[in-house]
Amino acid sequence: LAAPSAYVQEPDGHDHHQRPPEYDDPDLAVPPVSGAPSEYPRAVGFTPADPSNYTLNGMGTVQYVVVHTMQGSYAGSIAWFQNPAANVSAHYCMRSSDGQVTQMVHHKDKAWHVGTSNSVALGIEHEGFVDDPAWYTWTMYLESSRLARWLADSKGLPLDRNHIVGHSELPNQTHTDPGPNWNWDLYMALIHDVVPQ
Repeated sequence: LAAPSAYVQEPDGHDHHQRPPEYDDPDLAVPPVSGAPSEYPRAVGFTPADPSNYTLNGMGTVQYVVVHTMQGSYAGSIAWFQNPAANVSAHYCMRSSDGQVTQMVHHKDKAWHVGTSNSVALGIEHEGFVDDPAWYTWTMYLESSRLARWLADSKGLPLDRNHIVGHSELPNQTHTDPGPNWNWDLYMALIHDVVPQ
């Protein structure tokens, strides 16, 4: 991977997946969308993260689209990003079963998902757990590749592994996601074959 351009940035929030147990309840309902439009045309809607979990107007020049694994559920992660105690967020959350995507932070705002790289990275959180490849469904790969392609195209990023990266591949990270079960060859092939909307 290419070295990031020079910038000095303090990490935001706690950059963690440690949610209270109630957020991992499999029966937790998906929080409703706000009715505000999402920037991504294929998103089900915009469900805002709590304002204390991101930095308003904090983005610089985007250099990366970042692939995350939630280490939890779609509903639980959306609800957690709405909790002011979370100190974490991402721009998008994606469901495993059908690839449904919810936007939670606007592109101009800095989500807190990759520590010192937050101001140059747009984040996609994927439902599931790094140690269980069953969560990485064909539908999730397909819908995520469409989103990643759309983000890269809209920000003028090359469609390559220097700019479409995993959380663990950026500097100063303590996370391992999306982990060894994420199929990068398939994902990048889909990104190259997706026809922009």
